[in-house]
Amino acid sequence: MKKFTFNLKDGTIKKMEFNEFVRWACLIEALEVVGGKVDNIGDDKWIKPLAFQKYIQERFHSMKHDLKVEAALGNL
Repeated sequence: MKKFTFNLKDGTIKKMEFNEFVRWACLIEALEVVGGKVDNIGDDKWIKPLAFQKYIQERFHSMKHDLKVEAALGNL
């Protein structure tokens, strides 16, 4: 499985396995979805951490497939 390496601002290097990368991608996508809804509604009191966990669990397999395709195309 592919590993990803990131050079952080503090000079450290973070390496992560593909599955960890997929989970982070799911979280970023969830934040974008929730952020858009909060902007439309204007109320952030309904946001719960378990909602993010559920979103990541439900989206993980399809996101993993999407990222595998992108990696095969050379986009990652």
